[in-house]
Amino acid sequence: MQALRFKSAIGDMVQVRPIRERLAQSDRFALDQVAVEPFHVAFRRMVRDLEFDISEMPIATLGQAMHAGVPIVGLPLPASCRMHHTSILTSVDSDIRGPDDLRGKRVLARSWPQTTGIWVRGILAHEYGLHLRDVNWIIQEGPHVPQFKDPDFVTLEESEESLLSLLKQGKVDAITGLHGVPEGTRPVIADAKLAGAEWHARTGIFPVNHVLCVRREVLDQHPWILEELTELFDKSKEIAQERGDLDSSKHGLPAGLELYKAGLEENRKSMQMLVDFSIEQQILPPSITLDSLFV
Repeated sequence: MQALRFKSAIGDMVQVRPIRERLAQSDRFALDQVAVEPFHVAFRRMVRDLEFDISEMPIATLGQAMHAGVPIVGLPLPASCRMHHTSILTSVDSDIRGPDDLRGKRVLARSWPQTTGIWVRGILAHEYGLHLRDVNWIIQEGPHVPQFKDPDFVTLEESEESLLSLLKQGKVDAITGLHGVPEGTRPVIADAKLAGAEWHARTGIFPVNHVLCVRREVLDQHPWILEELTELFDKSKEIAQERGDLDSSKHGLPAGLELYKAGLEENRKSMQMLVDFSIEQQILPPSITLDSLFV
C-alpha cells in the first residue's frame, strides 16, 4: 500500500537535516519536501495560505497565528535552537563596547517577531538592564501574521539590502538575526561565547527558536501523526548524533550535554522564557499560554 504523503517545509538545522536527506523516514507516511529560499518565507506561506501539511515554525509566529485563528497546532519537536549572546553584532571599529552603548542607537532586524531578535532583546533587558525603549529599533518587514501590528516604538524601513550591508554602510549601528560573526563585525556583548556559556550554566536553557507544526485538519484525520513525527525526529537526531553534529561543544556549550530533546516538558523552561519575552515585547498577547500552543 502506498504511504500517505504530506507536503512539508523543514529547515536545515543539524538535528533535522537527516529528514531532509531522507536518511530518516517513516513507514507510515512520506514527506514531499518543498525547497523555500530564503527559508523564513515558508513561515509566512504557512500561516497565510496553509500551504504545507507539516512545517517548521517560530514559536512566536505559531502563537500569533493560533491566536488569530489559523488552524495549525505546534508539536514540541525543536527544529531550531541556538545560543544568542553572539547574535547582536556591530562593526569592528564601532564605539559600541557593550549593551549600555546601544542606548539611543539604531539596531536593525529583519522583523520584530524574528526569534533571534526576541531572544537578544530579552537577554539585553534581563541580563544587562537595557529596556525596549532605550533603543531605536528598525525593522525591514512586518509580521508574518497580518492580524498583528508591531509596537509603536518600532520603525519600519523597508529595504532589499542585507542587514550586513546596511551595517557596513553605517546606516545602522548594530544588527540582530545573522548566524555567525561575519568578517568586519563583532558581538556587542563582550566575550559573548563565554557570557552565553555562563548564562546557560545559571539558567539551564538552550534557546529553542522553532518547532514543528501541523495543520489541524491533518492532525484530526491522522491523530497518530504526533507519535510518528516524534519517532521520525528521534531517528533524525540519532543520525545527527552519530555524525558528531550534536556535540554540545560545537553549539557554544560545555561538552557532554544532550541537546534537542523532544517533548514539551523537556523544553518547557526554554520555550516559556521565549513566550514571556514575546509578551514583554508586545509580540504575543498576555492571554497566550505555552501549553495552549501544543498538542
